[in-house]
Amino acid sequence: MMRIAAVALALLLAACQQQPVSTDFTRPDQILKWRMSGKLGYRTEADGGSATFDWHQTPRQGEIQFSGPLGFGSAELRWDPGLAHLRTAKGEWQARTPGELAWHLTGFWLPVSALEYWSRGLVWPGAPAQSDRDQAGNLITLNQLGWQLQFDRYQPVGRVTLPHRIKAEQDGNRFTLLIRDWRPLP
Repeated sequence: MMRIAAVALALLLAACQQQPVSTDFTRPDQILKWRMSGKLGYRTEADGGSATFDWHQTPRQGEIQFSGPLGFGSAELRWDPGLAHLRTAKGEWQARTPGELAWHLTGFWLPVSALEYWSRGLVWPGAPAQSDRDQAGNLITLNQLGWQLQFDRYQPVGRVTLPHRIKAEQDGNRFTLLIRDWRPLP
């Protein structure tokens, strides 16, 4: 009986530990699955707000959980190819892309599909872009989809350097993405 209890305790303790960050990646474009968390702040001419987020991404699906004063208390944005869902305390919406639904949260078009790349310090392949890089090859500025982005802080994650803070502006709309915890997944 004691042996069973010891095994159960060992399994419980192992389950409570955070999974280590994969160190197999040597380039940001190799990271196709991840979990990241942080804070999103935004400002429009008429409004502004912020929320913490927890983003889980796979090559074909994404999910972002928001909590905080976005005017909704909390929100869940999920997407698969061709269909996205947004659920908040104020209602539920569907659209073809997550960017279309992000408008309900911020009041402007937030390019979630491009953010999948920008958050890894990559240029989104879906549109023309102009960029500048530092000596290590990290993006420092990017103009894409009408957004002017500044990547002013990076953080080491395993053997890769990933953005910690991204500031973006387009037509008077601004957002800042502060990534506190990066977890690339195998």
